[in-house]
Amino acid sequence: MAEARRSWRAAPGTLLAVALFASVAGVAVPVLAYLIYRRQESAWIPAGLALLAVLAVLYAWRFGLHPRLRATSRGVVIVNPFSRHTFTWEDITLIAPGENGLLVGSEDDAAEAWCVQKSNYAVRRGRFTRADRVAHELLDILDQHDPPLEDEETGLRMSRARPDESRLLTRLERAASEHALRHIFPPDEFPYPVAAIDQQWHRLLHDRSTRVYVLELEEAPVGFVAFNSSTVLRLGVLPQHTRRGYGSALLEFASQEIFDSGASAASLWVLTDNVAAHHFYRDHGWTPTDDRRPSTHPPFPEETRLTRRNPAAPRRSR
Repeated sequence: MAEARRSWRAAPGTLLAVALFASVAGVAVPVLAYLIYRRQESAWIPAGLALLAVLAVLYAWRFGLHPRLRATSRGVVIVNPFSRHTFTWEDITLIAPGENGLLVGSEDDAAEAWCVQKSNYAVRRGRFTRADRVAHELLDILDQHDPPLEDEETGLRMSRARPDESRLLTRLERAASEHALRHIFPPDEFPYPVAAIDQQWHRLLHDRSTRVYVLELEEAPVGFVAFNSSTVLRLGVLPQHTRRGYGSALLEFASQEIFDSGASAASLWVLTDNVAAHHFYRDHGWTPTDDRRPSTHPPFPEETRLTRRNPAAPRRSR
């Protein structure tokens, strides 16, 4: 059995409430059943109360004390009342707080640890809770198994984004977009949709099929990239850090990860009128297709799909 590095159960307040409930059910109810039996000399009601006490104690144990979350040398183990899930560190693609439990996922499976939950109120308020702290601890362990890419000479660091960083990514994307796309989205006519973009990032950060990375320079974020097994979904660099190769590094990193997953080609969507972006992608081997679609924000300008073939994929014979 793999050695446990850390183990979590329900929050202390929850454990206390469950313990009190189990104590009342396991002690007070049997005493009441005995007193009723002594007074009425009938076994039916006391027997029913005794059975109820046993069921209540089992319920308290199974749903309150039994669920746990363990980080071992091999991966993460989630024990819920009627299920058990194991994820190896190499397979984990997602660790994030969820409303029904801490969510751990891989490309093939996902499970929620019931013992570590984040309330709907905390989610709406954006509060940092115990569930966020546990997620960060697990992500720190994951980083030991899959370390961020670092270059000591340049001070650059490429690390996976944390599940509570939607606001950071929104700020980065806003700065990059407002600088590069003013001719397409005039800010006086179409203010940047901060709330909608934040919600999109929140969904991406909680999607086990999507990987989001932040590029840092001397611990300060300068760019970002998000992708899944076939598509580069988001890419941007702060305007004061463009033309330094950071965008190229982010794009090449995402492309290589997609190709390493076995995809024969990678794709992305770019605004048709974003001439600078088209030149950038063309210089990195991407070619436009005939696929078009409207973008998701007013005034809904057209987007074009670009593709890049995996150089390691076998070519089709004509």
